[in-house]
Amino acid sequence: MIKRTAVLFCAAFLIAACSSTDGMRDMGAPVGTVHDTSSSDTVITKQQQEEFAKAEKEAKKAEKEDAKRRRKERTDTYLGVVYTPEKKVNIKSGKVRVVLRGKTGSFNVYAIDERGKETAIFATADDSSSSYFSVLVGKREYRLNRAASIDTEVRLMDDGAQLAYTLENVFQTVVDFSTAASTVDGEDDIVKVTVYTTNLAENRQTLAVKALLDTVLGENAAYHFVTASRQRIYGEKQFTTFSRERFFNSGNGRVTAQFLVEGKTILPPQTVSFANRDDLTEGLWFPVIKEEKSFSNIFAYSNSAMCINWPYFTVEPGETSNFTFYIAVATDEEEPKGLNFVDAQVDASQVAQGETENKSELTVKKPDTDFVVPPITDDKLDPAYIQNLIDRINALNSDPKLVDRTEVRQLNAELDAILARIRQLNRQ
Repeated sequence: MIKRTAVLFCAAFLIAACSSTDGMRDMGAPVGTVHDTSSSDTVITKQQQEEFAKAEKEAKKAEKEDAKRRRKERTDTYLGVVYTPEKKVNIKSGKVRVVLRGKTGSFNVYAIDERGKETAIFATADDSSSSYFSVLVGKREYRLNRAASIDTEVRLMDDGAQLAYTLENVFQTVVDFSTAASTVDGEDDIVKVTVYTTNLAENRQTLAVKALLDTVLGENAAYHFVTASRQRIYGEKQFTTFSRERFFNSGNGRVTAQFLVEGKTILPPQTVSFANRDDLTEGLWFPVIKEEKSFSNIFAYSNSAMCINWPYFTVEPGETSNFTFYIAVATDEEEPKGLNFVDAQVDASQVAQGETENKSELTVKKPDTDFVVPPITDDKLDPAYIQNLIDRINALNSDPKLVDRTEVRQLNAELDAILARIRQLNRQ
């Protein structure tokens, strides 16, 4: 609409300009002057007419494309968002560019410096498919990249884009990407990543999500990552508390990517692990880390990656859980400003309640229970114990005719208490 208005304005201007020229001729200007001006005016008028025609053509094209996009619009049944399905989406704003590919279900983030040069944050080989999210259902991990059994869709929206992964009758996971600026009136240098997971099964499910991020910026340096406390990471390392290590940087001296895992609107992970990418890919759901082991192996030299495991969550049929984290970028040897941005955030739920304290957690509706749960000791925080508890719940739910609902509710109450304890420890 704006482009169309601009075209009409240009047309009015041209008509007025032509009328003015004709008027001057009628008033009897010197013959020589009229001749020279007429020649000059004729050249300018042709240029203006060409520009007008080009602008009008572009405006009509934009209107057709917009109308075509509107006809393709869909609405997500569970999230309620309106989007347009695309094969590939590029979001470019300020200092960042986000690329989403439907064919591979892959993504990448690029930092843009003052000269316009783009630097990839994640490995670009095979359409960047070495970085991905995974969903754990029972004991089975579903990797959200190139999986034949999982439908993948790229979605374009007015304020960002999404990658949607659907496994029929099991789950839908939507990874939402949008950009923001860390400073008022500054260029966009923040990528907000929100992960939504919906239970598509008929029974209550306990699920988990993790991200394997194949970072590349620090792979030619002596140390590959730097923590918020300036601790340098030279080899395998794992973190389980994030009150001090609120972010992790990956940089090459000119460009830095900052991964923020603690702060307002952020759900702290259960673990953040650094290791050779192959070891993280082929390992267990929770990586087993050998402190300071080299990032190299016989197959790949200095190939480090970052694995973020978020806590287990429980969802009823048709219910959606979500959490958010952020990636900040900086170029031209500057430092990312992600922490300032995160600390300035206000959770919408806190605004509604008139609160300002940080209540970062999974937005999952929990059913009320009447059970008294024994104290959560350290041994119950072990991933193996949690997995065993989930397996017992899934086994009981597998046969609706024989399931003991009282026992299931008791086990779910214990699991909820364990997850609450983990979140509490992560915030300390």
